[in-house]
Amino acid sequence: PTEYANKLVDRIGQTPAWIAQRIGVTEKRMRYILAGSRTVKGETTEIIMTYAEQFCLECLAAEAKAAKDRARSKAATPASDA
Repeated sequence: PTEYANKLVDRIGQTPAWIAQRIGVTEKRMRYILAGSRTVKGETTEIIMTYAEQFCLECLAAEAKAAKDRARSKAATPASDA
């Protein structure tokens, strides 16, 4: 799960803080998701993202891809002489 979350963040192309704000979690929660665990008083606990968090990351990644595709398409299309 941590590897997948990191791949999604890479695809989104924004900082974890930016992403956290948009998906409605704290920056700390986002760091825990990306690390896969948290340690409190010497005890490490595995952190797994919820389905809702995963869905939001997937939506942001899909939109980032669509935006890149639109930009590429726009750059490849010659300007029309209107």
